[in-house]
This record gives sequence, C-alpha cells and structure tokens, in this order.
Amino acid sequence: MSETLPRVDVVMTTIGDGEAFLSAYRTLLGAADAYGRVRIVVIPDRKTPAALFDNVERARRDGLHVVCPTVAEQDALLADLGAPTLVPYDSDNRRNVGYLLSWQSDADFLVSVDDDNFPIDGGFLTAHAIVAAGPRPARVVTAASGWWNPCGQLTVAPMPVYPRGFPYAHRNPTPTSERTETVDVRINAGLWLGDPDVDAITRIAVRPEVTAMPAPALVCDTDTWAPVNSQNTAVHRDAIPAYYFPRMGYRHHGQEIDRYADIFSGYFVQACAKRLGHAVRFGDPLAQHTRNEHLLLRDLQQELTAIAVLEDVLGWLHDAKLDGDTYAEAYVSLSYQLQDAVEAMTGRVWTHELRGFVHQMAHLMRQWVGVLQRCHGGTPA
Repeated sequence: MSETLPRVDVVMTTIGDGEAFLSAYRTLLGAADAYGRVRIVVIPDRKTPAALFDNVERARRDGLHVVCPTVAEQDALLADLGAPTLVPYDSDNRRNVGYLLSWQSDADFLVSVDDDNFPIDGGFLTAHAIVAAGPRPARVVTAASGWWNPCGQLTVAPMPVYPRGFPYAHRNPTPTSERTETVDVRINAGLWLGDPDVDAITRIAVRPEVTAMPAPALVCDTDTWAPVNSQNTAVHRDAIPAYYFPRMGYRHHGQEIDRYADIFSGYFVQACAKRLGHAVRFGDPLAQHTRNEHLLLRDLQQELTAIAVLEDVLGWLHDAKLDGDTYAEAYVSLSYQLQDAVEAMTGRVWTHELRGFVHQMAHLMRQWVGVLQRCHGGTPA
C-alpha cells in the first residue's frame, strides 16, 4: 500500500478525546505499512477536552503523523491569511481549517471523515485514492429522473432508505441504466455499515441499519446526481477550492439552520466537477458508523429549513451552467449564480431572512477561494 498510495490527509473535527479514531488509524496504517504517506489532521474546538492532546502525543510516539492545532493556533493561521472571522467557534465549520492545512501541504487528496466513522479494512485509503488515479474504466449509472439513490447499493433493514440531502421531490423509483466508460473520478463518497447517513425524519421513523454492500461502486453520469456528505469522502486536492464547508447557525423564523453544511458543499463541488468533466463515485470504502449520541428531535428542528431550501436550490443547480476552467473559477461562478437564483425563488419558505442565509453562504464561498489563493501568493478571486 505504501508503494502505491499517493500522499493523503485524513481530516476530521472532534469535541471528544480522540482515543477511538486514533487507535483505528494506528491499526489501519500499521497493518498497511503506510505511515509515511498518510497524515491525520485533527481539528479541535473550544469544547474539546485536554485528553485529546494527550492521545495525540501517544499516537505520535506510536509512529502516527498527526497534526492537531490548538484553537489559538487555528486563529493565528486564519488571521495571517486575512480571514480571522471566517471560521466560527463551537461549530463543525472548523473542518475548514483542516481543509486549509491540507491545501497548504503536499497531499494529493484529502479524506474528510467524521470522528464516529471508522475504517473497516486495510483497503480504506487505497479505495479513496481513486480520486488521484486519473482516467480509468468505471461503471456509470444514469437515472431517468436525474437523481440516483446510493443507498440502493446497500442492504438496509427494516426497509430501503435515501441518504440525507436526497431531494424529497424525487424519492420514488426511477428507471436506471449502467454502462462502462472511462472517467476521471475526483470525488469519492464512501458509504457505511451500521448507521447510514440519513436525515432525522428517516432516522426517527425507520431506525435503519446497514449490514452489507452487495452491489459494486458506481459513478454518476453527467446528468445524474446524488448527495455527497463529509463523513467518509475523498476529494482531489484540485477540488479543495470548491469544497468549502458552509457556515450554519443562521436563524429563520427563530429556528437555527444546521446539519446540512456538508450536503451543500457536496452538491456544490459536484456541480464544479461536472463542469470540468470530472466524475463522482459512490460505494467503497465502507466505514463503520458508530453514531455519536444525538437528540433526534433537535436534529429534526435544525434540518427542516435546510431540507426546504434544498428542494428549490437543487432543482436550479441540476441545470445550472457554470463558467470557468478550474475548480476555483467554477465555484466563484456558482456563488454568483446561486445568489441571483434565490432572488427569483418563490413560496412560503423564501423570506428575505432566508435569502440572506444564501447570500451569506455565497459571500463566504468567495472568501474561501480568496483565502486559498493567498496561501500560495495569489490574489483573491
């Protein structure tokens, strides 16, 4: 594995002590002799206990390459790049610091994981490395509706489910076809065993559990889409400018909008990949999702507005025509088109307050591109 694996950063945030996931990656990398190719980037927050740093030091002594900047060090980095307020405290938006550190490194790709998703075999990183492998044959799926359900590849009890972020307007059976084609995969969305990444509505009603993935991985066709999350997803370094993790916490009718930042980021980077002729793949590697404790009714409250926004935004995004020849250019084009598009969207959900949420998102998307450009001496887009 170490002879063929490109350089990779595994990026996660945590407010836990890190013992479980650091142990999992020690086992993974030790068995595969890949310590020299992999860096674990752990981003703590103000709520993270001091025990995390003790466990990081222990992992380093065992040979694991771990980067774990304190909150003060993160703040200093952002201030040096002219964006001291880009990343709020006490938020999973801190993941952006990890993406930024990966952008500054020589990593060929990053793997975004949650701290409750664990690799289940030694092929975890080599499967994700497809994003740096260049053009190669793959099975491509086309859905007649334009929307394909990756959870259809899984064995799920007690019933089939759709992943978080899949539009409700298209949650019905649709004809699909497959073919083999040479594609350049730049985004790879690994799936899960155990608790799948579904929305709170589904989790409350169904309590699904995944026991296997009997079907092979598939690549979405040019006009076929599916949600990409940040739990177990690899992104080529060229795509990092389009992989900003949007700020949540905006309030609409007194309710906080949250828990969908990675869904917005996944759709947006997917749109840029499609613009550039690159592909998005779903399937392996699987991660064991041992979900952290959640208050499901609170999750539901925070998700509802985001779900409503996505129904309209995705209808527009599916057919949007972006400009640009790089991920940064396509992403900036997307940000401007997005803020214009929501001005024309109607319905009870579209208040001035909610349009403000999208305008803030679009502004921060452009700020993100500017920060990355300053890392390498460029000027903001």
